[in-house]
Amino acid sequence: MRNLFDGTASMDNVTDIYNQMEANCPNPCSTSQKLWELRCSCDITSHNPYPETRLEYAVANLAENGYMPEWFNQCPVASGITDSSISRASSAASNKRSCVDLVHWDEANKCARLVELKWDSDDPLSALRQILVYGIVYLFCRVHKKELPLQGRPLMDARHVSLEVVAPRGFYNGYNEKDRFAQMSKSLNEFASSKINGLTMSLDAFAFPDGFQIPFKDGADVKNKCKTQTAESQAVLEAFCNLTPVWP
Repeated sequence: MRNLFDGTASMDNVTDIYNQMEANCPNPCSTSQKLWELRCSCDITSHNPYPETRLEYAVANLAENGYMPEWFNQCPVASGITDSSISRASSAASNKRSCVDLVHWDEANKCARLVELKWDSDDPLSALRQILVYGIVYLFCRVHKKELPLQGRPLMDARHVSLEVVAPRGFYNGYNEKDRFAQMSKSLNEFASSKINGLTMSLDAFAFPDGFQIPFKDGADVKNKCKTQTAESQAVLEAFCNLTPVWP
């Protein structure tokens, strides 16, 4: 198997996912220089039709302009990772599109939040599996960081990593996954602690404040209204400052 994610799509057991990744890439390498890089990717197309993309890039633009410090987007989690037996050309193309939507990095406390952002696509269980897999990739990279191009990556020194699904409250209607999230969070933390001394991890689902709507009609609107402190940019900032747990 050449792809780190091969065989993991239907899994939701932390140990099984990690073991499958180890089987896929027993001798991992990567040609990428972007792996787990904190960055603000701000260039959204003017007529972007996707609400969650507009919201993600609003956060990135606000961060870039100094209004949401410590926030980043499109963080590559597995770029180029493959087994060292695979050719460099194959490695360069492998897992190229696997990125976390949003990352919040608290340098002072060495705490990271990896966010799967949803608005009106997929469902809570799909989102849970997506962010969980990215969290397991994070563990895989921490374990193999000497073999991968991860020197100088702040996230590799995190003491706590929170995996989060963030969406409107209505996104969760019809799903009561409190026990599933709690059990998976417990299993994740136990597994992470067994792999990396001093590391804790958690899994959570959060909702935006009731009534919050994405205040941008298209990508051009995002760019224009996130350059300065506007009513629209303030609404986004307040929404992320007032997230609440879906299942207390």
